[in-house]
Amino acid sequence: MSRSMVVRVALAAGALIFATTSTAHAESSTEISVDESTVPAQIVADATPAATPVNPIELRQADFAHYTLSSPETLDMVGVQPSLYQGKYFRKSIETKRQCIVKRESEGHYFSVNPTGSYRGAYQVSAALAKGATWMMLPEHERLMGSSKARTTMEQLRATPFNAWPRYWQDALFSTVANWGHTGAGLKHWAGGRWHC
Repeated sequence: MSRSMVVRVALAAGALIFATTSTAHAESSTEISVDESTVPAQIVADATPAATPVNPIELRQADFAHYTLSSPETLDMVGVQPSLYQGKYFRKSIETKRQCIVKRESEGHYFSVNPTGSYRGAYQVSAALAKGATWMMLPEHERLMGSSKARTTMEQLRATPFNAWPRYWQDALFSTVANWGHTGAGLKHWAGGRWHC
C-alpha cells in the first residue's frame, strides 16, 4: 500500500532542492501531492538543502587569520626562532640580524617589558612605534585576511601592549618597519644595545 506525500520544489543556490512532508502538513498551492512509490528513492534520501558552497578566498583568509592570531605557533612567546612573518617586507638576507636583535633585546621572550615599561616585546619597541606600524601593516594584511578582519585586527593590536601581541604580529612589525623603504631602511630603530648585530 503506497503512502501519499508532498514534494516541495524550490530553486536554491542554482540547484533544485526537494523537501518532503506528509500531506497533513501541506500548506500552499505550490506543493504537489504525489504517491511516494512514484518518487525515486534517491530524491527522497537527498531531500535536504545542499551545504552552502565555501568561497576559497574567504577560507584562505580565515585560515590565515587563525594562523596569525591563535595558532600554537603564534602563541609560542618564548625562543629565538625563524620569523613567522614571511610576507612582503620579509628579507631572508637580514634574518640572521633579526634573530640577533631578538636575542639581544629580549633573549627571545616576546612578553618582556623593560624596567621603565617604555619598551616591550621581543624587539623592545615603544608604544608609538607599535601603533604606527599597525597602519603600515594594514594594506598588506587587508589582502591576506580580508579588509574587515584586517581593520579589526589592527584596532585590537593598537589597544594591546606590544608585548602581548602574538609572535606573528611582533615579527611582522619588525620586518615591515625594518624594510619599509628598502632592505634595512628602518634598522636604525634597533641600533646600539648590549652588542652590535
